[in-house]
Amino acid sequence: MNIIVMIPSLNPDQSLIEYVEALAKEDFMQIIVINDGSSAKFHKKFARIGKIDKCRVLTHKVNQGKGRALKTGIAFVMKHFPKCDGIVTVDADGQHKLNDVLHIAQAVMENSNRVILGSRDFHAPNIPPRSAYGNRRTSHVFALFFGQKLMDTQTGLRGIPAALLPVMLEIDGERYEYEMNMLIECRQRKIELYEIPIETVYIDENDSSHFRPVVDSVKIYWLICRRFLTYFLSSAVSMVVDLLFFTIFAKLVLPGDFVYRIQLATVVARVVSCTVNFTINKKIVFRKEGSLGTTAVKYFVLAVAVMLISANAVNWLYGLLHWPELLIKIIVDCTLFVFNYVIQKKLIFKK
Repeated sequence: MNIIVMIPSLNPDQSLIEYVEALAKEDFMQIIVINDGSSAKFHKKFARIGKIDKCRVLTHKVNQGKGRALKTGIAFVMKHFPKCDGIVTVDADGQHKLNDVLHIAQAVMENSNRVILGSRDFHAPNIPPRSAYGNRRTSHVFALFFGQKLMDTQTGLRGIPAALLPVMLEIDGERYEYEMNMLIECRQRKIELYEIPIETVYIDENDSSHFRPVVDSVKIYWLICRRFLTYFLSSAVSMVVDLLFFTIFAKLVLPGDFVYRIQLATVVARVVSCTVNFTINKKIVFRKEGSLGTTAVKYFVLAVAVMLISANAVNWLYGLLHWPELLIKIIVDCTLFVFNYVIQKKLIFKK
């Protein structure tokens, strides 16, 4: 088959040699093992692997991380195997069964525009509790922010068709966060993520893994949530600006008996705060490139709609409840917060 198997590895045990030998007996085009800065005592193992039929070892002199190792392999494939159908990435710890690797490879050949995920079942009884809880939690959070429920967001067994390899090189991340970034980028680019169930294997409760539970988990959750969190901070800054100008105009500039005092103060405050918010969202939150004019027009049409809803809702609730105007405005604008985020993400700043 026209598929290349790619294995990033750091300080492997003897089982990697046996695993590569088993893969070499199958009909893969090539097996590429990336030595990601392993200690000198492991060099003999990589030398043995390099002598296995259809196997090539690429070496990082120092450890650069799983993400960088995968990018090194992908760049090598694009240069030296331009006619391959795609790659299958496999972890070096022996947790991916040969039959599952073959199933993923077959799926890649049948799907030229999908990323194939070999997904484990984290409800199985043999899963270490920390892995089961962590993966299920990550799956729920990913679904909340990116709209697709994946069984396994951290699987290393993935099939990537040749047409999508250039995209994989553009994705940020040098270590374990790269794999999560891949899923996020696929969702944002409307590249389908297709899951195939695989056998769930944990050897010695995954003690051989180089995954750092605290550091790498923090990175993963930051990647998932960072857009919403930066949007929240952007909105918080804009809200402070909005409330400041609303208070100045409602209390100090406009007379208290002016009929449209609240509406006019809302409009002035919203124009100023929207300008601040648009600038931050475009440059930092959504990192939208392209035409400023088109994006700005769409943004301010949305802003006007939200502003009118906010102004009239505040005015109506003030007449109904007679609560402090500022308190009512905070309640109304917080209610519109999530709605505004979804619209901006999907329509205004869509990549």
